[in-house]
Amino acid sequence: MRHQQPLELERLALVESQAQLTRELEEARQRYHQLEVDLLVARDAVAEGQQIIHELEAQLFKQQQSLAQYQGVLAPSAMAPGLRIQAFELQATDSPAAFRYKVMVSRVGDESDTLEASLAVSVKGLLNGKTDELSLADLSPSLGDDQLALNFRYFQVVPARSEQALLTLPDGFEPQQVKLVATRNGDTLVEQVFDWTVTGAEH
Repeated sequence: MRHQQPLELERLALVESQAQLTRELEEARQRYHQLEVDLLVARDAVAEGQQIIHELEAQLFKQQQSLAQYQGVLAPSAMAPGLRIQAFELQATDSPAAFRYKVMVSRVGDESDTLEASLAVSVKGLLNGKTDELSLADLSPSLGDDQLALNFRYFQVVPARSEQALLTLPDGFEPQQVKLVATRNGDTLVEQVFDWTVTGAEH
């Protein structure tokens, strides 16, 4: 009897341990099932969000087409299919020589295909009293290129990353205008010049 008591206690301990493991396994299964449900819901939300974005882009594109039709009444060239520079914005930063910028481009015409092009940005002004024009590589060395890549169906805002959207003016340079030139395979799609106007401070 004395010999059997330790064995019985050990058996009871194993039974209790097994019951505990069974409970933990069931809880883990329930948590896993909930994670599966959450993942499915999240996937549905992402898909719905992507669909909403696509619909809004399509609506914006149609509105731009309608606007272009009205503009075409006054300026027939506005209806010519191609790329359009919709907006250019310039913002001040904490540094008096540094500015953030962004460009919005869109298209007029058939939106069935993706439009690929390059956008060159340069700033015209006076450097130590003499006329000069600085390229994007001069003003934004971190970009590592003179041009921004365009690849869009309806519209696109560039630069894509905030760290690439910084223009730093050299000492003695007084900016006057910003020139934007979009090209594809060496052909100019659109060229536009904006006055150097700071639209607001960065927050």
